[in-house]
Amino acid sequence: MLPKVATTILHSTTRAVTSIQHQSYTIRNVLQPSSNNSLAPWNSSGNSHWGNGGPGPGSAKYSTGSRYYGYTGAGRAVTQANVTISSTDGSFVQSDEQDDVSTRRPAANSSRRGTRARSSSLSIPTHSRNERAENLGVLKTVQLHARSRHAFAPQIIPSAPVEDDPVPASPRPRLARRNSTSAPPPTEAFDPSIPAPSPPPSPLHSRSASPAPSLPPTDPAAPQTVRSPVRTPKPETLELTIAAKRLLAARDSGDAARAAAAVREFRQQVVHPSVREFNGALEALQATRRPGEPLNLLIDTYNDMLRHSLLPNVWTYIILIDALTSRDHEVHTAITALEGRIKHRKLTGFTEVPTDEADRKRIDMLRREVNFPTAMSLFETALSIGGNSRLTGGTYISLLRSCANHGNVNAAIHVFAQQEKRDRILPTHVTFVEMIRVYTNAGQLKGAEEIFAEYRSAVKTGDIHLFWAKQGADPRRDALLVWNQMIETYFRFDRPDKAVELVDEMLNAKINDKETLPDPPPVSTATFTTVITGFCQTGDVATALLWFDRLLVQQVASPDPYEATGIATKPDEVAWGVMLDALAVKGLVEDLNRLFVTRLEEGASVRNTERFVVFSANMAHLSEMNDEQFLWTVDFLRNRVLDSPNISLKQRVETTADIFSVYLDRKMYDTALSVLSEYFNLWFEATTKGLRNLRAPPSITEIQKLQLKFTEKLYQVSQGDVPYAVPMELARVAGTVRIALPHAYTPYMLHSYALARASGSLPIQDMTLRDWELLVMAASEFEHVTNAPEAPQANVPGFAFQGLASLIHDLATYNIPLGQMDINLVRKLIIQMNEKFGSEAASQLFHETGFASIITNPHDPAAALSQAIDNTSAPVSDFSGSDSGYVSASTTTSPTDLPRLRIDNYLSQTLSEEIKHNILKLADALTTAYTKLRVAIDAGRAPTVPCLSFLIQTFGRERRPEEMHYTYSVAQRVLAGLEFNKARQTDGWFQIENAMVIGLAHHGDVEGAHVHRQRILQQGGAPDADAYGALIYNVKDTTDDASNALELFHEAQTHRVAPNVYLFNNIISKLARARKADYAMELFQQMKALGIPATSVTFGAVIGACARVGDVHSAELLFSEMTHAPNFKPRIPPFNTMMQMYTTTKPDRDRVLHFYNEMRNAKIFPTAHTYKLLLDAYGAIEPVDIDGMNATFQELQANKNVAVQGTHYASLINAHGCVSKDLDAAVNIFNTMSIPADNLVYETMTNVLVVHRRADLFPEYINKMHLAGVHMTAYIANALIKGYSLVDKLQEARDVFESLEDPPVGVAAPNNHMPHSPAEAVPSVDQSSPVYREPSTWEAIIRAELGAGNRDGAIDLLERLKARQKIVYKRTPKTTEE
Repeated sequence: MLPKVATTILHSTTRAVTSIQHQSYTIRNVLQPSSNNSLAPWNSSGNSHWGNGGPGPGSAKYSTGSRYYGYTGAGRAVTQANVTISSTDGSFVQSDEQDDVSTRRPAANSSRRGTRARSSSLSIPTHSRNERAENLGVLKTVQLHARSRHAFAPQIIPSAPVEDDPVPASPRPRLARRNSTSAPPPTEAFDPSIPAPSPPPSPLHSRSASPAPSLPPTDPAAPQTVRSPVRTPKPETLELTIAAKRLLAARDSGDAARAAAAVREFRQQVVHPSVREFNGALEALQATRRPGEPLNLLIDTYNDMLRHSLLPNVWTYIILIDALTSRDHEVHTAITALEGRIKHRKLTGFTEVPTDEADRKRIDMLRREVNFPTAMSLFETALSIGGNSRLTGGTYISLLRSCANHGNVNAAIHVFAQQEKRDRILPTHVTFVEMIRVYTNAGQLKGAEEIFAEYRSAVKTGDIHLFWAKQGADPRRDALLVWNQMIETYFRFDRPDKAVELVDEMLNAKINDKETLPDPPPVSTATFTTVITGFCQTGDVATALLWFDRLLVQQVASPDPYEATGIATKPDEVAWGVMLDALAVKGLVEDLNRLFVTRLEEGASVRNTERFVVFSANMAHLSEMNDEQFLWTVDFLRNRVLDSPNISLKQRVETTADIFSVYLDRKMYDTALSVLSEYFNLWFEATTKGLRNLRAPPSITEIQKLQLKFTEKLYQVSQGDVPYAVPMELARVAGTVRIALPHAYTPYMLHSYALARASGSLPIQDMTLRDWELLVMAASEFEHVTNAPEAPQANVPGFAFQGLASLIHDLATYNIPLGQMDINLVRKLIIQMNEKFGSEAASQLFHETGFASIITNPHDPAAALSQAIDNTSAPVSDFSGSDSGYVSASTTTSPTDLPRLRIDNYLSQTLSEEIKHNILKLADALTTAYTKLRVAIDAGRAPTVPCLSFLIQTFGRERRPEEMHYTYSVAQRVLAGLEFNKARQTDGWFQIENAMVIGLAHHGDVEGAHVHRQRILQQGGAPDADAYGALIYNVKDTTDDASNALELFHEAQTHRVAPNVYLFNNIISKLARARKADYAMELFQQMKALGIPATSVTFGAVIGACARVGDVHSAELLFSEMTHAPNFKPRIPPFNTMMQMYTTTKPDRDRVLHFYNEMRNAKIFPTAHTYKLLLDAYGAIEPVDIDGMNATFQELQANKNVAVQGTHYASLINAHGCVSKDLDAAVNIFNTMSIPADNLVYETMTNVLVVHRRADLFPEYINKMHLAGVHMTAYIANALIKGYSLVDKLQEARDVFESLEDPPVGVAAPNNHMPHSPAEAVPSVDQSSPVYREPSTWEAIIRAELGAGNRDGAIDLLERLKARQKIVYKRTPKTTEE
């Protein structure tokens, strides 16, 4: 009889039947009018995805067991879909809340039943599911398990083999028939030849007093030793002991930690435990074990039970079997999910090699577990002691589930045969589902069909357990599980005709009541999902699509996949995922896009994985399209597929790169650049405004990589033959993300510029001064490599750029003000032209182009060019101190005065631990360690060279020079004793010299440190990164700290010293303080390129560099990157730096308060400097908020952890006196200070007087300062000079200037600065000490002379300055011009 499926679905009299030719079979596609479609041949069981021994259709998510939730039909079919990958990500829910046939854990006495959403539902087949054959060692172990009854016993005691009892004939032998199918030997077949264990030995009347043996391995995968336990003579009592009650309470609590603690307490404190108590312990552990947790503690507890010579009973084995089968199920689930995740990445295009490799290693590790063989061994042991009559129905089902997962037919038949012996336990529908799965996974269709036939027979005769029906559940759902499983099985054996016949029967079924189990059951949504999945797995995607399209036009949708509707319904979420995946794999892009649009129009929530599947499938076929189709498709992807707020910025990085790459391939350069700019704008918005709805944005490093990828792709495709507007805009974008154009691509940009200039298409009107500056920078960098053997321009066909000189002529032609560009860039330009053409020709070039002003000094034109060159390229003077005559060895102890020493490793360990373990009391620890060292030396014992190196560095850091020099002398004596091991002696010498560099540098003896540095260099070595970092850190109080620090850093690079974070942090900090932000950022990028993770110190330094030069945007980006770094540890300096930037560089009180609140949210407490910034934010930024400032000051006074300092009073005085112009209030604050005024307070008060032009009060406050013992500073003098000049008292200003002195050559003016950190002691300076001029002092007096119209006096001062300080002199010509 023809099926009536089409009639039922289409509600018409026309039968819609499709004949599908398959070998000798013809089946009817019941959802489509007749057409001939060839079914793709199904792989044989040996090489198909459903191969023998594999996990089978019942993906571990849906199988039975202690956590069974009833989804064994279509859900399992979908999970095993023969599609390359699925977009299913776990958001689909197809569960049957009534089908919870749980293999009851002995620990659970409360029923837990409810709807459970599937976790990580992946509709993917698992390739290569054949379990590896167990090696001989494991097989032998399993046999020993069975023979000795106990799978984890600590010791092997041979026992005489006993023949296994024959299995009695079952009154219902149908499932126990072993000859019903020809089953090939499975890889993990149950071995019926394993003999049963011997009877237990006679009970012992006293416990052994011998020590307990060591614990055996607790890994389930490890072979466990076995010994026969001995019964304790103490009889079991019915009354619960205190220990048992505690374990019972822990079990019922559901708290795994509480249960573990209770079990450990029981094992440690109970001297004579009983079997019942141990069972309670095992029960508590198993009942509270979280899914995925290993069984180590449970197995260890069982082994402890055996060590107490206690004989496990049946309940013990029930608990262990439940635990092992549950773990086996979890392993199976995890392997399926991991394999699906790998395939998922391939389909969506998000391939991550490291992640894939990690997942594969995890899979290999999981497959090494042998939970199933051990569970079967314990099952045999339970049978041998007559325990079959006490096993629960859940135990049989959990074992059958594991048999199904491993495709082990023999083991399954054996388990079911034992269940058949139980007259009171009838098979449930889950039993039949698992048995069908067993034969399916074993590749035996005939056996699966017989099980299905026996199920139908059992339904008719009532030989099936229907206990759920008594509880008001719907038995039709139970039947659906079995029928859907059989439909899936037919598809897996490439028999879609048989599968459709079952669907036809289900469509003809009557919708009966819920009191009886129907056969066949009415169809449900899950049934059609199983069919669609089956066709997709067989490769017949076209037929699957026909069914799917017919389902789409149905009017009924069921939210419950197992609702027995009896009619066709709209596809569920699982069916959608399977269908989209299959279309993507087959490359049916038009149908894929059609269905995706339909899904959007239905208003369904489309998951990201589905969007990425559609995106990747379309991208893979773009090369086959013409331009019109291409533009439509990419627009569809950008505006429909990727238009979702659920796609994070991190996920958009790869999609953005994919889209602009295909545009570039089609030479649509402008459109490609707009894609990049659009993404960057979104990223800027997220990072600068902190938009939470955009999730955590990618780091600036990822953004920079994206920009570099665009640059590389652009120039590879165009070879520089691209409208210059594109490289120009790209350079702008690169500047916003703080990345320079790589040298390899510089010629392409210059070539594009030259072509545009030659063709007259240069976008002059759109080019800003910054654009020209970027072009000059690129040309300047290119000039260095044009003469190299591997010149990069050689890769550019018809390279058109004529060199840097031609660009200078272009600047003149287009009236671009070269003199207004960055001064460092202009200086570099001058040097390059001088080196290339010579001084005269270079000078002539700049005169011819009208740029003579950049090299012309009106006072000395002839020497201007050479001065510019000299001032830029003059080497920094050597400050190594190699000629200082410094001797680092202690004058009190010479190596020759020490006795002959032998190395004592124990002494080394003692000294190192003494210091490292008492770091909080380091001073005392160092004293103790030094005493021990002296005692040991006197006894002729010495620590190792590494220990001596550690001691030298530590003594140096803690400013203990005597101990450091003594240790150095000891080291010299130790090295002398290594004369016969030259290699070891040489290595030790370098190690000790390097330690002295570090120790002396931290001690403050920089000259001595450089002596040891020179020694290392002279011997062909180099200090390590820590040593160079210490030297750079201690470059202080010179006229150019940054240049001196850079020389050391370059030296380290020259000697190929591997840098570390400490070295980078110190050099970046030096550059940041010198306002060399570009160089600091360059080193920061270099640091990240080397894979050295930036710390909060690093970020604080580069943020400070950007803040000092006013680069607010970069500072914000860096701060955002810092806070999103995985190793971010909040520290106060970066927050203070951001607050200071918005207080001084770009005043914005709201941003100051924003970062202050961020700081408090990060659990960071404000420092004295933080309060000073808050006071300035309220008191120095217009409009002034006096109330806010006063409230902040009151908070500071109430804070017992932060002391009020002069800097805080200075802020108050500045706010009232300078900003609010209230002299009386400022004077009142000064007079009522609770602490003595320091020089910063006097400086601020002097500035107040200057603002109010009250020079007449200067003597009064100068006198107060002298009486208070406060030393004058150059900055107070600067204010005095300015104040006197404003009231036309030039002579008094000159007197102040002349009262100051110049600092020594090469040394920064001392005693002019106050420490910012309260931890630093305020330097005590004698009032009689001279006051040294700062560069700003010269500027102040020159401005005073010019303000009085005395130009000659200003020139005289400049001449004095010229002879004194070249660096300051270079700074002042602009002043004279003004």
